Amino acid sequence: MQAPARRPRGRAVDHRLGVAGRDARRAHRLLAAIESAADTVQGWQPLLIPGALQSYAYACEAIRSTSPALPLETVGERADVRRRRIDQLGAAAEFIVDEGALYRPVGGYAALVDQLEHLLAVEALQPRLTLRILPQGIEAHPGLAGPFTLYRAAGQRAAFVESLTSSEITTRPDDVAAYASAWERLEGLALSPRESLDLIDATRGTLCRRLKTSP
Repeated sequence: MQAPARRPRGRAVDHRLGVAGRDARRAHRLLAAIESAADTVQGWQPLLIPGALQSYAYACEAIRSTSPALPLETVGERADVRRRRIDQLGAAAEFIVDEGALYRPVGGYAALVDQLEHLLAVEALQPRLTLRILPQGIEAHPGLAGPFTLYRAAGQRAAFVESLTSSEITTRPDDVAAYASAWERLEGLALSPRESLDLIDATRGTLCRRLKTSP
């Protein structure tokens, strides 16, 4: 299957593209084209560190845990692609991550410490990146429905939603409006960027001390 031609900046994708199984590669190729053309990226992740912000070891375990049948070589290739995404992203990007993701030992606690250090390093090196944490214990919110990413290019918007077995990219106005509304709600509940970085660093420090004192 040939990858779809790269779309020029500002041109809308199909109103809804849903693919599943092996055809999910088509959505990921289209997603890469959308990311390269985007002016802004807004991503919500309630369970894991967002793919574009994942370290290599963390990405390997995240991919392996959701796709256990993948050959190890393929897992490594996909993890490497994730690790490079943030450097290839020219857009202003903001990610909101649930606090629980900071404590989930994907790949073990040593890998989690490496991931948190990676987050702090990436944020420091990427001036157009904003990272915010949604604290635990807050009220119910639209983000409980699952992760999503919003893209804007030349005034047009698209939403990307991924589940265990399928992916969907949509530009339908009603769909995009629903995700944009959910994003605004999450922005109102999330910690400030400074508070978020302080929480990430404090969590990293706590885990480092725990690892040093472990038998």
